[in-house]
Amino acid sequence: MTFLEHLVEFLLVVTLFGAAVLAGAFFITRSYIRRHWRLVRGHVITRGVVSGLSFMAAGRERWSARATPEQLSQGTAARVRRRMWTAVEDAEIAVAHADAHDAPVAELPSVCRSLRAAAGELDGLLRHERRLPAGARPEAVRHQVADVITAARDVQSAALGAGGDAAAPRVRALVEQAGDEVQIVSAAVSRLRSLHSR
Repeated sequence: MTFLEHLVEFLLVVTLFGAAVLAGAFFITRSYIRRHWRLVRGHVITRGVVSGLSFMAAGRERWSARATPEQLSQGTAARVRRRMWTAVEDAEIAVAHADAHDAPVAELPSVCRSLRAAAGELDGLLRHERRLPAGARPEAVRHQVADVITAARDVQSAALGAGGDAAAPRVRALVEQAGDEVQIVSAAVSRLRSLHSR
């Protein structure tokens, strides 16, 4: 065997051994965490960290919900890309949910595909923009991102409205049925009370 074949064989053995060690370490660590998670999650520090992370996530969600598309299109390219994709995915999820519940969504699925294609193009532009200094960045891309976010929010709102209208008869029937059952139970309870009071 040549030296090169020995080297390849050695590297293959080392790689397989390393992968086996990493897999074993992963499973041992996971089982240890699972066994001790009950103790760890009740600890004051763990509760503090989890509540702090939840508070920060809630604050970010509140800001994103109140922020205008123009505000969401400002900042670093990575953040703007993430916000744009979040808006597009929210619209797609709302349309899919409305469609799954037989709401009239018309051409909203097609609009979502177009939004995804436009977001893909803008994502590529934002990736190339990130190395430019702040003053040299073309504002046209950011305006287009704001337009995509606005369109995605409009699609999401339309899908939620259609889903709400489609669910209204079922919810109304459920509320009426629950009201009827409550009246029947109330009448039965008052009848029992009157029998016991005799």
